Amino acid sequence: MSWTDAFLERAEGDPSAGIQLAEMVGESSCKIGDLILTSEDLLFDESLTVKLASAVAGQCPEGGALIDKSTYISPLKAGDKVAVMKVKGSDPTDYTSSLYLVLGKMVKL
Repeated sequence: MSWTDAFLERAEGDPSAGIQLAEMVGESSCKIGDLILTSEDLLFDESLTVKLASAVAGQCPEGGALIDKSTYISPLKAGDKVAVMKVKGSDPTDYTSSLYLVLGKMVKL
């Protein structure tokens, strides 16, 4: 068994196995149904936690300050829908220990 198999291993019949949809209730907490997950329960993709430029534009006039016309994607906030996946926690002796990976923000086009 590889380390990834051990890390991603889930109990057979676990209803929380696989990717699930969650709703952010704050910048570092989310809920799946009635289950509230806090920052201690979650690992985030770093790009979801910072403001990112999605289109860079602007100019810097001679001797002047930058006029930033870039478009940005905001970090996660309450109300955002995210994909999460339950994995084993870091303590191999605690069989109830689990973490949820926050894989990405879900949007409807």
